[in-house]
Amino acid sequence: MNIFLTGATGFLGEYLLQQLLARGHRVWALYRNEAKKEKTEQFLARQDLFPHPGLNWVKGDVIALDQSWPLWEKELPSLEKVNHILHNAASLRFKSNAEGEPRRTNLEGSKALWRLTRQRPMQVHLISTAYVCGLIPEGTLYEVNHPRGQFASAYDESKWEAEQIWTGQATILRPGVIVGDSRTGRCSSFTGWYIIAKGGYLMDQFLKAAPEYDRQDLQIQVPMNPQATLNLIPVDYVAEAVVRLIENPAHFNRIFHLTHPQPPTHEWSHQVLCRRFQLGGIRFVDPGQTVSKPNDPIKQMIWDQVHRMYAYFNNNPAFDRRHTDQALPDLPLPTINETLINKLLDYAIAQDWGQKKG
Repeated sequence: MNIFLTGATGFLGEYLLQQLLARGHRVWALYRNEAKKEKTEQFLARQDLFPHPGLNWVKGDVIALDQSWPLWEKELPSLEKVNHILHNAASLRFKSNAEGEPRRTNLEGSKALWRLTRQRPMQVHLISTAYVCGLIPEGTLYEVNHPRGQFASAYDESKWEAEQIWTGQATILRPGVIVGDSRTGRCSSFTGWYIIAKGGYLMDQFLKAAPEYDRQDLQIQVPMNPQATLNLIPVDYVAEAVVRLIENPAHFNRIFHLTHPQPPTHEWSHQVLCRRFQLGGIRFVDPGQTVSKPNDPIKQMIWDQVHRMYAYFNNNPAFDRRHTDQALPDLPLPTINETLINKLLDYAIAQDWGQKKG
């Protein structure tokens, strides 16, 4: 393929770029930040994929795709060869900010892509999220267009709105909650599941300096269904699945759930994190029960982290994967087990949860 990739320097984007180049495709990669571009080149170099004759960098903003394209073609005539766009650029913010994110990037970027393809027809492939379904306490979600629901975050809502522009006219790829590389633990975006994992880590760090606390009996109540699940999916699986799907024209303009068929329950994840950070006395209570925020500043650590992800933790859909399983019967799914969770935690801690420089 000759493919234009948006969001090429983001966490998923650089894995998509790696897969595209490794599988012999020619890529025009959109970026905004020079420092992030350099880090992506370093990542590719470690895979012996940089420098690469099939990689062309294009600097610009996704919300101006339609305006910028004619200028880019003058600067880079080879852009005329592009016949696919893999639209991956996204703001991962859960809540809206003063700059209009995440809606600015996620919806306005999709609109700009729509305007571009009215002038310059190309096959479009759109990275969305499985959680465009909105808040679903239970039940199975299928690989179809969903009606507007009650959303857990501004991010999910903006992704649903973007899908409405493209349903039936683009390949829609819906990953679950993306975590680090199943082989190395590598991650560069410590959002989602990492928020609650960081809460356990910070609690452990505080308790090391506060021996008066009984870390095995913290007496913290968490309003959450212990049997609900969070659909974790490693980034390396998502990237390979996406690229293999869009290589086959039989899959174009269909919807695919890139989710895990056996996601961990909150009870299992809770036990793993408590073992890792030697914590006890954090107990589940009915999600409908009113639980007051603890006055104790150390116990507030867990409380604050849990409540940032509260809506997700009480959202419990099962994701049908029929389209994905039929299309990719031979692509193995990484097992979500304690070894993998500890690998993800080791990497996150080594990187200071994304705060480490360089």
